[in-house]
Amino acid sequence: MPIFDFRCKACKQEFETLVRGGSSVACPECGGAELEKLLSLPAIKTEHSHGMAMQAAQRRDKAAGKDRMHEQRKYELSHDD
Repeated sequence: MPIFDFRCKACKQEFETLVRGGSSVACPECGGAELEKLLSLPAIKTEHSHGMAMQAAQRRDKAAGKDRMHEQRKYELSHDD
């Protein structure tokens, strides 16, 4: 997909946008058309990076699950019907 990073020369806002064919790009912040195209690093997916991402997701999900259980317990204690 042709997604490019730009920096507006007027307001210095950095953004990324999808550019198709001959479409013109403008800064979403100030509407300026004088933009600098930035170099983007490609996303590289290896077995190692995939494993690390999965571990981070599992830690995040575990923490979110604990928060949900805690809130559910608080709710149950406060609504003793």
